[in-house]
Amino acid sequence: MKTFYKISSKDLGTVLLRRRKIAKALRWWLRENNIDFKYMFFVS
Repeated sequence: MKTFYKISSKDLGTVLLRRRKIAKALRWWLRENNIDFKYMFFVS
């Protein structure tokens, strides 16, 4: 089983990541730059 992290925003598009640390860093960066985004994760 693998965990996938999906981050979507108007400026960025949709990004599908496998690494939690990279997803966490991207969400932090988006928050710092006041960019709205949607975040979800799922196990496949």
